[in-house]
Amino acid sequence: MSLPQKQIDSADQTNLAEFLLTRGMRLRKVSTQYVWDERNVWISGSKWYSHYDQIGGHAIDFVMKYFGRSFTEAVQDLSEIGRISDSSQGQEKSQFNPPKRFGNEYEVFMYLRNRRGISPDIINAFIKLRLLYEDAQYHCCVFVGRDDNEKYGHCHKRSTRTSFRQTIAGSKVEYAFHYIGKDTMIYVFEAPIDMLAYISLHPEDWKKHSYVALCSVSERALIHQLETHPMLKTIVLCLDNDESGQKASERIKEKLLEKGYTDVRIEIPKHKDWDEDLQIIKGIKQEVITT
Repeated sequence: MSLPQKQIDSADQTNLAEFLLTRGMRLRKVSTQYVWDERNVWISGSKWYSHYDQIGGHAIDFVMKYFGRSFTEAVQDLSEIGRISDSSQGQEKSQFNPPKRFGNEYEVFMYLRNRRGISPDIINAFIKLRLLYEDAQYHCCVFVGRDDNEKYGHCHKRSTRTSFRQTIAGSKVEYAFHYIGKDTMIYVFEAPIDMLAYISLHPEDWKKHSYVALCSVSERALIHQLETHPMLKTIVLCLDNDESGQKASERIKEKLLEKGYTDVRIEIPKHKDWDEDLQIIKGIKQEVITT
């Protein structure tokens, strides 16, 4: 896909602190800069620098490096942030406004079933639980995280038409998309679609277990669920099969062991993530065999 140079230049000047905050990341302000402690990256406007890796750059290569996006995908993600920022000037940045529901979930259902391979039963179950709906403006999937009072505390959007994804401003990270069952097991994922894909791959008695999608690689949502539901003792980290995902798995496992959790497991998808595993099994995506 050929992108206009004006769009590329504009995307590369995107404020990276705003980009990370829309994805539920925690930043620490130091003078005029921000620090993304999770990756030890310093941010100033559209510029970034990693003292650990001794490299830096601008917004596009930041998204490519830390979010595994292609050049085109990175430009599209950053361009979407720019449009959202333009439309919300003058509003309180921390205000939490969940997207309005369209009225039915037809486009979301067709997208998740036909393009992502999610089981129709699983899609319908989460719609019925009011944890998934279609937004009225862009027809995105909206994955809802409820707070301790069963009110909306977190919303994560995933476009049904482009690669765009966003955590709604004002969302509280600890309430990210989750389902709590009755037994002692909780499964942990980076993204809501991977959570639904895993359940589609392992549907037997799935409602007994608990699940949480971090919407990042921060463990805050998991820690909150563990503290709120003390019956959860067995933790299965199911993050992506890439460098950032597996580093996060090891980091989170170490923190959990320090907190006294003794049954912490790591389960790795065969391919990049659980939805890619599911798509290949369903024949939606062709497996790439390397020699």
